[in-house]
Amino acid sequence: MRQDNRGISLVEVMVVVAILAVVGGVGIWGINTMSGKPAQQCAQKIVYSLEHHRTSAMARVDARYVLYENGGKIYVDEYLTNDLGGVDESTMSPAATAEIGSAGVKVQYTLGADPTRHDLPLRLSFDRSSGAFKAQAGGGHCTQIFVSRGGREYTVTLVPLTGKVYIK
Repeated sequence: MRQDNRGISLVEVMVVVAILAVVGGVGIWGINTMSGKPAQQCAQKIVYSLEHHRTSAMARVDARYVLYENGGKIYVDEYLTNDLGGVDESTMSPAATAEIGSAGVKVQYTLGADPTRHDLPLRLSFDRSSGAFKAQAGGGHCTQIFVSRGGREYTVTLVPLTGKVYIK
């Protein structure tokens, strides 16, 4: 007796398609999650470093926080001084430098109610007596820092009057 097994059944096709859909969905979800993770970590590090700088600044005569890009990575420098002349970035060495964002992370910020996004560097200072943010050189306050990568964007909100920082 000879059996004719030249084809596949509809049930077999449906099982294969279902398995491929599940594997593909998990793979796409994993890629999207991983590509946005560095942006989330950078935003968390910005919040942490700003909170740390605020504490350090209140114990000094003058302090400055500088967020900048170098070689595709995001760094933060903290300048602290007890000199009444203030912080001079051109002659001082930073008290601390840290890499807070990996390659591919983009950081921008806004000033006041103006929705225009500006590229780094960003210089921030705290008022020693109140802990509030000092105004920028142009007169406005930085109110938001946007951190993005892989289609994901995280917003770090800065409250100028209180110096509070949080991720929205």
